[in-house]
Amino acid sequence: MGLEDAHVNIDPVKALDDKIERLKKELKSLETRLENAQTDAAHDQLAQTNQIKDNARKLTKTNDRVTELAESVHRLERLLVALNRKVRASETTKANFDDWPEIEPRQLDSIRAGQEAYARKTFTPQEAKDTRKAIAEYDKRALEAIDAAEALTHLPPTAEPLWRKNYKQWKAAATQHRPEAPDDDTHAKDTVAKSAGNEAIKRTRRQIRTRIEDAVANDLLFPAWFENMLGPAAPPGKADDWLYTATDVVLYRLLHGVTSPADALGPAPSEEGHRKTLHDRLTSECTDYRKP
Repeated sequence: MGLEDAHVNIDPVKALDDKIERLKKELKSLETRLENAQTDAAHDQLAQTNQIKDNARKLTKTNDRVTELAESVHRLERLLVALNRKVRASETTKANFDDWPEIEPRQLDSIRAGQEAYARKTFTPQEAKDTRKAIAEYDKRALEAIDAAEALTHLPPTAEPLWRKNYKQWKAAATQHRPEAPDDDTHAKDTVAKSAGNEAIKRTRRQIRTRIEDAVANDLLFPAWFENMLGPAAPPGKADDWLYTATDVVLYRLLHGVTSPADALGPAPSEEGHRKTLHDRLTSECTDYRKP
């Protein structure tokens, strides 16, 4: 070993500087590799993003195409139904669900009266007792309020506290409402109306169902409004439920004078009550029957 080599090896500062230089070179190389890796990752991410966007566009086009095909199938189904009706109409007897001479007007009147009776508030014996007590209390307070109001015109100007008290008493009574009195007579009449209505609706539903069953048994062509509402036939496994709903659809038309040749139930009622409840139920049930 020469003198110069020995000098280099024994100089700790020089050895440290050389090591630092080597580390700097390695760090620089590492930074370059890291930058290249980041660049490659960015390119890969951009490529993946573009691929995702491209797949999303393809999926959207596919969904649009599926929607178009579904609409086309739906239109085709309606055309087939219309064609089927025309073919059947030329060679099949039509069912008549609009004319019901065997159902007397008084039957329908009894049903309506029964429905109105059910819609009216009924009182239990205890409710009637409590209501009469509340009416007596109201009448008592009303008389006191009237006396207080009459006294207002006679009070001197110096009696302001008393004037205010009387005025407050009259005002409180004026803002209250007298409870509706229980009418034993009406209650008895409603009981009779409910019973008669129940019998009438039972008889009417039996008459309607019999005709619908005969139409099904003889493969008659249903009216357009009937098929639009209930479909061309009972769904498999739901024949009895379908007949029950079909009977109520016809009954609804009779009770509420619906005569549309296409719309089975007519416009939906806006007011709450028995008619709206029935309309909503029939609409919901028939929607299920028309599902493929």
